[in-house]
Amino acid sequence: VCGSGVLGGQIAFQSAFHNFNVVAFDVDREVLKKLEARLSLLGEAFKKDLGSTQAEVEQAISRVTFSTDLAEAVKDADLVIEAIPENLSIKKEFYKTLGGLAPARTIFCTNTSTLLPSMFAEDTGRPERFLALHFANNIWRQNTAEIMGHANTDPAVFDTIVDFAKKIGMLALPIRKEQPGYILNTLLVPFLR
Repeated sequence: VCGSGVLGGQIAFQSAFHNFNVVAFDVDREVLKKLEARLSLLGEAFKKDLGSTQAEVEQAISRVTFSTDLAEAVKDADLVIEAIPENLSIKKEFYKTLGGLAPARTIFCTNTSTLLPSMFAEDTGRPERFLALHFANNIWRQNTAEIMGHANTDPAVFDTIVDFAKKIGMLALPIRKEQPGYILNTLLVPFLR
């Protein structure tokens, strides 16, 4: 998981809780230190809201490692979930770098809720293995995962990510046509107005 802010940390913990080994990457060592402390708080939320045990929480925390070295973080990755700031130029630069470091098999997902995958798919160097995997905040309770590809996403890769979302306890919401707002924001924004 690249980007260890609020949602990136939740994605890392959710995935680790469901038995995946996770590397939490961030360029800022202080952000990673804060995430290390926040994992225990997430564990408390899992115990309170989901009835998880202390042993389950400890096992999840043990599956998360931390890195400020992108090459090291992704060298064995099957999946990279990007949760960096919602800025197109930052994302484009990140994916150009990531594409040269990750193994050819690695699938890239963006957690964006405002940008379309097609806006930076070519920057990944592997557009057929790139799509959006969007989570809502407090993902252990709001357990939806919107999966949206673009015109060149490989359908088998799309299905793999739908399956992954289910494996980490999400209600998978496959979106078969690229559209702004995905599902949740398309419904939410009119309510907010």
